[in-house]
Amino acid sequence: MLARDEGAKPAKSPEKGFQPFSLPGVLVLTALYGLVHSLIRLIAGFQLAMDDPKENVFTQELRWGYLPDNPPLFEWSLTLVQQLTGPGLVSFLIVKYGLLVFSAGFLFLAGRRLFGGDAAGQRWAAITVFSALLLYQIGWNYHQAFTHSLVAIAATCFSFWALIRLLQEKRWADYLIFGASVGLGLMAKYNFAGFLVAVGIPILLDRDMRRIMLHWRIGASVVIAILLLLPHLIWLNAHRELLELYAGSKLGLNGSHLERVGEGLGNAIGAILSFYVPFLLIVAVIARKAFTRTAIVSDPLLQLCRRSILASIAVILAGVLLLGVSNVTERYVVPFFLPGFFWMMARVRVAVAEKGDGTWVKMLIGAVAVMAVLRVVNVGWAGPPVCDECWRWVPYDALESAIEEEGFEKDGIYIAYEENTAGNLRRLLPDAHVRSINLLFYNPIDTQQGRTCYFVWSEELLGQPVQDRFRAISEAPGTRIVDAPWKHPIRSNGWRSTQWGISPVPETDPFYGNFCTDKPWP
Repeated sequence: MLARDEGAKPAKSPEKGFQPFSLPGVLVLTALYGLVHSLIRLIAGFQLAMDDPKENVFTQELRWGYLPDNPPLFEWSLTLVQQLTGPGLVSFLIVKYGLLVFSAGFLFLAGRRLFGGDAAGQRWAAITVFSALLLYQIGWNYHQAFTHSLVAIAATCFSFWALIRLLQEKRWADYLIFGASVGLGLMAKYNFAGFLVAVGIPILLDRDMRRIMLHWRIGASVVIAILLLLPHLIWLNAHRELLELYAGSKLGLNGSHLERVGEGLGNAIGAILSFYVPFLLIVAVIARKAFTRTAIVSDPLLQLCRRSILASIAVILAGVLLLGVSNVTERYVVPFFLPGFFWMMARVRVAVAEKGDGTWVKMLIGAVAVMAVLRVVNVGWAGPPVCDECWRWVPYDALESAIEEEGFEKDGIYIAYEENTAGNLRRLLPDAHVRSINLLFYNPIDTQQGRTCYFVWSEELLGQPVQDRFRAISEAPGTRIVDAPWKHPIRSNGWRSTQWGISPVPETDPFYGNFCTDKPWP
């Protein structure tokens, strides 16, 4: 029988002052860590890059769905923050590192329940939180490209804490909180279901845990999760064809089954092996006893974490072999393998117990410092070998200057040729109505008829010439060509340039009727 962990509640400490290995300490240090990385990101300026421009187009309104391959919780969070900050880079940084602080808090709370609420347990719970930065997807890729995965990580941390609390406490409130965490997780990113599978299989195979999870009160959890999901499910049902198109592409279901299995196995093995890197490499150097039998941990909940790794591997490989899923990437498997990290840290705790955790903590500080330096190089350098497109350095601000010089309406309708320009136009022109040609399925309704409309295009950023159906409008009278030299703190200005065209669209032109009104796009 699973007993309630009386050590889960923190013991009172007589120590005064700032305590880094407490919940407030973890939250403060994580917030400072986020602030440092926000400042590093600002080295390249305020341009939006990677997936951010696309998301910035979506924040023009609240909807029950945007992309059919992702639920809308990230867009909602971003839209709400932008009511205070405007649609610029600052809003993305607040959401990104606010979610990191949220994740750190619930990782600590989960660790405190697993490792004990006394001073030693709290210390190791905090060390576990900071050690998660040694996971590539959290310590590095988190800063690079994540959008919906940010919310998925936060939801996984929240739901894991809620699960541990439920298994220990078994009260009504625990079932309700767990149901809410599942609903929010599935509204964050669909691959959050991997977390439910990873912990669900071991729970069903354990008699005591199965009895708790299959208690009739779990019905309340299911109802709450469904209520949170229902509006989005209705939206998905109304976009079934688009969902099928995106699902096939997202899962890599194109081509023969045999070809997909071959590609999928390679991707899956790479994702599984790389998830815990460089963490495992550092363990092998500093705490290699963690790999021996002397570091065995027998706590049932930590064993659940261990079994979740095995269940995750089995399910991922089954998806590849049986369904032919070929697109398995490292960021997709985060919800699968994050619970298993606690079991690994429990073994590290045993391995370093004899000499103390001081060496491990010093290594963490050094690793975080090294990654910050590498991040400065990664953000600050423009051009090969760090980047080719170098989206962070594209001088989108030149568009705003040209619009001002030509007297174009800043609150007009701007139809961009691709999403990178569209998202940055929204940043530069917060009162404008911005759309993107390559996001035809997303058409925000224009409530002000007769707005002036502009077509903004760049053959360079799209990577191909203007299509024939848009060539007439791109060559129309009044078109302004913008040649924008690139700027860089340590390189001479103009070492590279980007060109755009801004073409006013007459209301009599077919382009206006097709793209500048609230009717569905062709």
